[in-house]
Amino acid sequence: MSGGAAYSIVMAVLLGLLVAVGFLLTRYRDRLHRAFASNDTSKRVSVDIAPGARITIVEIDGIKIACALGRNGVTAMQIVGKEQV
Repeated sequence: MSGGAAYSIVMAVLLGLLVAVGFLLTRYRDRLHRAFASNDTSKRVSVDIAPGARITIVEIDGIKIACALGRNGVTAMQIVGKEQV
C-alpha cells in the first residue's frame, strides 16, 4: 500500500467517525441536555407567526424570555419577566 492510499483510507475513516458522532449528537440532543443541564429550563408557549418563523416563551431559572426563532436559528430575545405572560 502506498502512502497516498493509506492517507485516503485514514481520512475516510475519520470522516465516517465525524458523521457518526454528529448523527448521534443530534439524535440524542434532548436526552444529553437533561442529563448534563444544571439549570431549570422549560418551554412554555410556542406560536408560529409565519412559515419558518415562530415566537417561543422559555423559562430559565424562573425568568421568562421571549425568543424569535427563524430558519437561521434564534434571531431575537427579550426578557419578559416573572410576573408577565
